[in-house]
Amino acid sequence: MNDHIKTEDENTSKGAGSIAITQNSKILAAFAIACTLIVGLVNELTKDKIKAQEQLQLQNTLHSIISPERYNNNITYDCIEMSSAQLGSTDIQRGYVARFDGKVQAVAITTIAPDGYNGNINLIVAVNMDASVSGVRVLSHQETPGLGDKIELRKSDWITSFSGKSLLSESDSRWAVAKDNGMFDQFTGATITPRAVVKAVKNTVHYFNTNKESLLTRPNACNGTEEILSEKISDEKSTPQQETNND
Repeated sequence: MNDHIKTEDENTSKGAGSIAITQNSKILAAFAIACTLIVGLVNELTKDKIKAQEQLQLQNTLHSIISPERYNNNITYDCIEMSSAQLGSTDIQRGYVARFDGKVQAVAITTIAPDGYNGNINLIVAVNMDASVSGVRVLSHQETPGLGDKIELRKSDWITSFSGKSLLSESDSRWAVAKDNGMFDQFTGATITPRAVVKAVKNTVHYFNTNKESLLTRPNACNGTEEILSEKISDEKSTPQQETNND
């Protein structure tokens, strides 16, 4: 008799426990659905603002390497796509075309220095039609703070040393750091980083100068479409290795 009552109590307890677990599961599921809906709503409400900020950042970057007085088209929505190992990767890169009354003045090309001390250095290189450099900026990198990060304009003006420089040929030996008998300074304790950037800019200028006629016949790839440059501009989050003694 007592065993029978005990068994009934245990079954009742198990049943109550199962109901409680089911109710908790439903509550958690409802909470997860609610959170998902809220996140989706926030993303929907802010996507236009984020897009506008990205476009402004892109525009400011382009203005810093090609003077706005040199073009009167909407450069952020006038671009061509290209892919070449000379641009540091076989990934698609973009060239933002500056035109004045329809005539091309310069093209700002996204490119990669794959041999930075801590990995890829994403750049944008503006090349004039005479193959001289209009300007260069670093979009993102993982180089060592205090050493390799001097490629950033906010850290030093080194990156502006490319402006106005011309490439005479692919074998132009001037396009190297001073340690390699070139015309570009290196950083104290950090030669690999500037060497990688010089090489990438040189390769990009040569690529454009060699292929510009065919490149400029390509259709506009940015006519009202989302840009891909903004994701490269954002800061890298990984921790850089120390770049000491990398000469």
